[in-house]
Amino acid sequence: MPILYRGAGVGTYWHARDARLLGFLPQWAAGDPSLNRIIHHIARGTVNSPYVSLTRSFGVARTYALAGRYRANPKAPAYVYEIETGPALGPALVDPLKVIAESLLDPAMEFTYHHDGPPDFQLGIVDPKRFRNCLRAPFPRPPPGAGTMRPPKLSIELETMVRALRDAEVLAQGPVPARTVKARYDIY
Repeated sequence: MPILYRGAGVGTYWHARDARLLGFLPQWAAGDPSLNRIIHHIARGTVNSPYVSLTRSFGVARTYALAGRYRANPKAPAYVYEIETGPALGPALVDPLKVIAESLLDPAMEFTYHHDGPPDFQLGIVDPKRFRNCLRAPFPRPPPGAGTMRPPKLSIELETMVRALRDAEVLAQGPVPARTVKARYDIY
């Protein structure tokens, strides 16, 4: 059974509710699961989703826990929840990279997920605050380099895949039962 994690920052919805008692509920449990919902859940943070974001990485969950509305401290710690789940315990787990990769067009097609920027363009996708310049810099073109200057092409599929890789993301499709939440760690 895989061990997964979820961070809960101080001042957030899941910080105020104990998932050891309640489990984790998607914002829109009645919503139909789909490729489009996966993409918008990850790339846009859409709350109308039948998914709950989990991670394979304690470090990623810790980072999200420390990014709450208020600074965590010993008297008001953030939390990282440890979840042990699998087919017998539920819910169904979805690998967003696998789902998206299976939907991609042939690379010979005009519109694909590929970008046309320099290698550091992906740093801007991984950390858009710190590497904003990598997202906005004009992309290099072969000589003579004429034409309208524009930033590199970024598809929502590429943005989603890079963020899912960054966060070691696994999606729970539907509620994560309380019985699967095995521990809660205080983080500050």
